Formats: sequence, structure tokens, C-alpha cells
Amino acid sequence: MFAWRLELSIESNGSQRPVPEPWLRDFFMRNFTGYRAFDETLVAGDGLLEAGARVSADELKVKFEGWLRGRKLIQAHERLTVRRFQRTPQSWR
Repeated sequence: MFAWRLELSIESNGSQRPVPEPWLRDFFMRNFTGYRAFDETLVAGDGLLEAGARVSADELKVKFEGWLRGRKLIQAHERLTVRRFQRTPQSWR
């Protein structure tokens, strides 16, 4: 069961766009980080990630943004934003 729904977007010059699903899949399905909590994630679409209770939004932001920068997928002036929402029975549908 996933405890959190995370929305990940890239902020650039005052606008935001969702992180493309392939980027999320490449990072979270391969577990480059060695951070075991990321095993409790499921990509749900562009900019959407379901996550277990052990997943820290702050840790995710640091590690994923570093990975994006290392692959030159985002530019120096761009920032990753992570919004976390608690899962409720209504959002399970």
C-alpha cells in the first residue's frame, strides 16, 4: 500500500512542467541510489509517483535532482519541485 502521492515537476523561469514519465521510470526502476525506501515507489504517469511511508520527499528531491543534473536533463537554472499528498481512501480510485 502506498502512503503518499508525489507530484514532481521542473520549475524554469516561473513556469512548471511535469517530469516526463520515462525519466521517472529510468531513475526509480533502476534504484541508482542505494536508498532502499525507493523500492517502495511506483511511477503513475508524467510527474506522478506513488510512494511508501518510508520515502522522504526531501531525500527524493536531492537524489533525483542530482541524477537529472548528472545526465544534463535539466539546466542549472531549473529546479525540481516535489509536492507530497497523503493518500486517502477517496484518492485510491
